[in-house]
Amino acid sequence: MTDLEQNESTKSGKHGVMGIVLLFVLVGSTVCMVPVYMQNRVNRLYGTFYGLREKASLLNREILLRDFEINKLTSLNRLANFADKAGLGLNSVPVKIMITGDSRE
Repeated sequence: MTDLEQNESTKSGKHGVMGIVLLFVLVGSTVCMVPVYMQNRVNRLYGTFYGLREKASLLNREILLRDFEINKLTSLNRLANFADKAGLGLNSVPVKIMITGDSRE
């Protein structure tokens, strides 16, 4: 072998070793970055979870307030007051009483 051929084979060997080292560095850095990515992803999911949880509790609160308002508006006392204001009082509306059955006293 001549010096030129020997020099070229040494250079190609160095390139092969550098390629393998570069590959290991890339794989190592990727492996080290995976836990950081996973932690960021979990934190983002927890943020979304707590945001949705807060929104759900606000909606449940609004539902309870609406139910309370409905119960207050449909109470017998309120309906009786409305009937008096509208002229539908108990004494002002005639009530027909029907006798059913046989009464022989």
